[in-house]
Amino acid sequence: MAQSQFSLTWDEYRRSICNGLSSLQQNGEFVDMTLAADGHLVKVHQVIVALASPYLKELIGSAQCPHPVIFLNKISYTTLCSILEYIYTGEVLVSMDHLNEFIDAGRELHIRGLEDMKLQQQIPKPQQMYQSLQASSNLGEYDEEVCYFEISNQRSEDDQSQLGELETEILPDTYNPDMRADTGDKDNNSILSSSMMYDDEGIIEEEVDLPDNPKTQSSEISQKNPNVSIMQYTVSNQGSLQMILNRFVYYLKHTNANQTRQWRCVDYVTGIKCPAHVVTKADMVLQRINAHTHPFHDKRILKKVRAGSIFSAIQEAEKEGSIKKRKPNPPTDPNADIE
Repeated sequence: MAQSQFSLTWDEYRRSICNGLSSLQQNGEFVDMTLAADGHLVKVHQVIVALASPYLKELIGSAQCPHPVIFLNKISYTTLCSILEYIYTGEVLVSMDHLNEFIDAGRELHIRGLEDMKLQQQIPKPQQMYQSLQASSNLGEYDEEVCYFEISNQRSEDDQSQLGELETEILPDTYNPDMRADTGDKDNNSILSSSMMYDDEGIIEEEVDLPDNPKTQSSEISQKNPNVSIMQYTVSNQGSLQMILNRFVYYLKHTNANQTRQWRCVDYVTGIKCPAHVVTKADMVLQRINAHTHPFHDKRILKKVRAGSIFSAIQEAEKEGSIKKRKPNPPTDPNADIE
């Protein structure tokens, strides 16, 4: 006679798992990869991202390192947050003004449920400020190494299928941040093995057209959404305030009476003498002057990420700096304060 069996059901399973995963991501628990957009670094879980996007799964699998970093050049920080909420909880509220941007980003990253989504032709009524997007998705010990990817243009389905068969080339070390690099040919993408390697860290970036020689220029920065901060803050080993903007690190040179701040590249005080500096006010970039004459500060930034010393508010960085300055640890290296 067959033994009786009982079926036990967890009624709140889906809600508990989704809320639990979202909470782990927000608290930075067990995270093992980083997504970067608009100068913001967001830690996430590889398994969740891989289940949500076969394209990102391919990138993660090809990294062959425990902590990949993927730079999303054409995706805003606000859109990235919405995408993460979508893949972690299964739904998200998106304003009508940002809906198309959200859908386009989901298609570019091949997010399940968003990749083939088509909006209705009917224009929503003005009072319908938010639309809930729901889609069924089957979300069904290492040495410290970091791999970098940069996503700067859209892939086709053929590009995705050929991801593992692409040849590697060497990227040039020179870079001009005022020259946005875009490849016009969407069918000619590749993953590159970069020469900008630091120590034992592997850096892999998507192929872009970079200028052969960096050039100096002055440019005004106009932000489409002034309410969105594109910079983050940190402190040096000695507690000096620093800013992270577009994968470069700056130190605070001067604060004016009108509350504008002048930031200079940290490599100005080294043998490089980088002339790049930025003027900000209230977390907004007012002016960026001169191009950088060196590669990105990815290694330095990742050290700050590992140390947990990246802050979204300048007040938090100032508080951390005050704590460090109270510690009696004078630098022995004249360049120690730039780290």
